[in-house]
Amino acid sequence: MLAALYVRKIAYALLGLGWATFTHAQVPPNTAPPVSPTTSEIVTPPTSTSESTIDGLLQSSSALDTTQNNMAQVIEIACPNGTNAADFQARCNGLIDAAQEGDLSQTYNALQVSSPEQMPSQGISATRTSFNVIAGRLAALRAGARGFQVAGLGKNALPVNLASLSNISGGAAGDESSGWDRLSGFANGNYNTGSVNSEFNQLGYNFDTGSVNFGLDYRLTNDLVLGTAFTYMRAESSFDGNGGSLDSNAYTGAIYGNYYATENLYFDGIASVGGINYDSTRNIQYSLSGVDSVNTQATAAPGGNQYAIGLGTGYNFAVQEWTLNPYAKVNYLKLDVDGFSESGGNGWGMQFQDQTVESVTTTLGTQASYALSTSWGVLMPTIRGEWHHQYKDNSRNITTRFLGDTTSGLSFNAVTTAPDRNYYTVGTGISGTFAEGVSAFFNYDALLGYRSVDSHLFTLGARMEF
Repeated sequence: MLAALYVRKIAYALLGLGWATFTHAQVPPNTAPPVSPTTSEIVTPPTSTSESTIDGLLQSSSALDTTQNNMAQVIEIACPNGTNAADFQARCNGLIDAAQEGDLSQTYNALQVSSPEQMPSQGISATRTSFNVIAGRLAALRAGARGFQVAGLGKNALPVNLASLSNISGGAAGDESSGWDRLSGFANGNYNTGSVNSEFNQLGYNFDTGSVNFGLDYRLTNDLVLGTAFTYMRAESSFDGNGGSLDSNAYTGAIYGNYYATENLYFDGIASVGGINYDSTRNIQYSLSGVDSVNTQATAAPGGNQYAIGLGTGYNFAVQEWTLNPYAKVNYLKLDVDGFSESGGNGWGMQFQDQTVESVTTTLGTQASYALSTSWGVLMPTIRGEWHHQYKDNSRNITTRFLGDTTSGLSFNAVTTAPDRNYYTVGTGISGTFAEGVSAFFNYDALLGYRSVDSHLFTLGARMEF
C-alpha cells in the first residue's frame, strides 16, 4: 500500500491492524435484511444430508482459525435447507460432499481461501501518517524554522534550523516583524514499505504507503504558533498466497499548535478529521476433486471516516553543540468504516456490518543531536528512540454474512485480536545546512517489538528557504 493504511495505518500504516484471537466466537442472529437470490435457479442440498448429520463436519480446531470455523458453522446450518441462491448452494454442496468423502485437506483449503481474512487489515494508518508529518513540522518550528519549506520523505523530513541550536529559546529564537514574516508553510512526501507475517486469524501481506502533505502556520506571538495542514495518502497491500489486495485513498485535514510556556518547556496539540475510501479484492481459487472448482474474485469499495487528537510536551536541553529533547505524547484515534457488500465471488460474496476501531496510545521518547561545524556548512547527526503503549485497541468481531444465504438468517464473526500493547521505534539520521539556506538530510527509522510486523523507513530529502 502507498492505515493501513495502517494504513497498520499506520505512518507506521501497520500499527492500526487487527490480529487473531484464540477464543471461539458465537454465531449471532443476523441483523441485516435478507438478500434475494441473484437467480431463480435453486440447487438442491446434497443427497441424504440433514443438519444433524453434518454438525461439526466442516469445523476443525487445528486446521482452521476462529473466523474459518465460524464460517463453517453457518454453512453447516444453512446448506441443508437447499433453498439458498444457486451459486452459494453449489459451494455449500461441494464442501459437504468433499468432507463426507473424506477429502478434508481440500475442504479445509477451500474454507481458508474463501474466508474474509483480508478485511481486518482496514486500519488507521492514514491518520497516523498525518500525525507524524505534523510532528515533524512542529519539531522544525520549535527549532526556529522560518519561511516556506519543501522537504523530502518521512516524518523527520523538515531539517532543524541549525543556526538556533546554540541557544534553544522556543518561539523567541529570533525576533520577527509582523505580517508576512510570521507566515510560513511546508510541503513534503512520505514513503514506507514493509510486511506483516501470516499468523492465526491474520493473512500476511506486503504493504507500500505514500503521502503528500502541505500546510501553513502563523506565529501569533514569539511563543505561540497555530497552523493547518492537509494530507493525501495512498496505501496498497498485497496478500500472501495470491489472496488479493486492499488499497485505500485517504484525505485528512488537521489543525495544530505549538506553545512555549518557558524558555525550554513546550506543549503541542493536533486535531484531525478525514475520509478514507477502500478498494478490496479477495481472490478465491480452489478445487474439490470431482465435486467443485472455483476461480473467482469478490470485490468491494467501502468508505469511512477517521478522527484524531493528540497532545504532547517536551523540554529542550542545550549543552554546547549537543541538544537533548525528551518528550511525551498521548494520541486518540478513531476509524469508522461503513457497512458494505461485495460484488461477485461466485457464491462466496459477503456482507459486512459497520466497523469501529479506536486507539489510545502514549509515547515516551527522546532525541539527541550534535551540531558539527565545517568550513562549508553545519552537519547534525541525530539518534532517537520511542516507547509506545497501546491502551484501547482490542480484539474486534466484524459481523459478516453470506449474501447467498437466504434461509438461515445467520451471520458469523470475522475475529481479530488486540495488537501488541508495547512496541518501540528507533531511528538515526544526519542533516546538513549549507550556504544560501540549502539543507539536506537522510534518515532511517525502524519498528521494533511488534509481533509479525517488519517495517523499515528510509528517507532522503532537501530543503531550500525562500
